[in-house]
Amino acid sequence: MRLNRAFYDLVGASVLWGTIGIAVQEAYRVGANSFGIVLFRTLFSCLILLYGGNRKILLRWESAVMGIITGAFYEIYAFTIILDGAPLSSFLLYTAPLFVILFSFVLFREELSLRKVMGSVIVIVALYFDYLGTPTPVELMWGILSGMSYAALISFSKFLQLRGFSGWDVLSAQSVWSLPLSLVVILPFSRSVSLGSVAGGLYMAVFGTIIPYYLFYRGIKIMDSAIATVISALEPVVTTLLAYPLLGQILTPLQILSAALILASSIWLSVSR
Repeated sequence: MRLNRAFYDLVGASVLWGTIGIAVQEAYRVGANSFGIVLFRTLFSCLILLYGGNRKILLRWESAVMGIITGAFYEIYAFTIILDGAPLSSFLLYTAPLFVILFSFVLFREELSLRKVMGSVIVIVALYFDYLGTPTPVELMWGILSGMSYAALISFSKFLQLRGFSGWDVLSAQSVWSLPLSLVVILPFSRSVSLGSVAGGLYMAVFGTIIPYYLFYRGIKIMDSAIATVISALEPVVTTLLAYPLLGQILTPLQILSAALILASSIWLSVSR
């Protein structure tokens, strides 16, 4: 029963993350810009979580490290999207399960198995069907760095929960301590404040950060880290499926095959537990 709940938590997080691309595009239509959205996402998340979080636990060194890792991931991935474009950055981000397998073995002695490696490779191949290109060495380097930093965030979040942090504590640490780095990087590019950026940032804070990360951390506390990361790869599947009715984008046969492979891999790994 606990594994079933963890699976549903992880799927719920992936579904909410999958709405981000749609919400951001709608925010752009009313004058938002990417830096403004990230700025207000960070500010709103920090304010909400700081109000309801455990302030004592925020002063622990582990909380600061979580914030640094999160801030590094946000900035690396944002730069990767600009450099590589959305399809390639999404594809390389989900090299993360392979790194999670390594990190979780070192930190938690979680099982190294051919099954988990195969599931991770299936996801990477499936996402490549959406890209179908040849990245340059620089694009590849930054994309892999985004996957590594995402894997570090996932692995360290589980490490914190094993040390007594609740999912809400991890969320508070990641939002509060990533704020300084985010402000340093984002503020110079956020000269214009628009209603679209505020609305987009608020949506991202609640439905792209607080609720899905809470579900994800609750799920990964029970589920194997690598398997949880593979399940989270349902995010681009949800985005693709929502883009058809909401944005009028046509699904290609390769996109349908990609979605089917990721879904099959997630179910296979979960059931085989």
